[in-house]
Amino acid sequence: MAKIYASERAATVHRSVAALVGIVAGFVTLVANAAGPFMAIYLVAMRLPKMEYVGTAAVFFMLLNLFKVPFMVELGLITTQSFSVNLLLAPAVLLGALAGRWLLVRVDQNLFEQLVLVLSAIGGVLLFL
Repeated sequence: MAKIYASERAATVHRSVAALVGIVAGFVTLVANAAGPFMAIYLVAMRLPKMEYVGTAAVFFMLLNLFKVPFMVELGLITTQSFSVNLLLAPAVLLGALAGRWLLVRVDQNLFEQLVLVLSAIGGVLLFL
């Protein structure tokens, strides 16, 4: 079976569309921490292979959340006590990442895309409830 590379499969997106999606996702996550479904649908539309999808989403949200840290500290949402809890939960995050990687390599690309869309729709609906 031939390996499909991102350049062969990915949809072409104009830079202005990509910039607009990034700005909207940044605003939505800053205001409501709710950019997940929005970005999931955008990345599926880009037709990225599942590994590139997950990597792109991880880097995007890592950078976005790092940008929010000073604001969250200033608002009192991040304290030494909450940071201590985060450190205690770090091993669970690592285990979750490893389990996710193990599962990702075993899931078919089409099933992955369908799951992303269904779970994004459910998540989007739950945001309104």
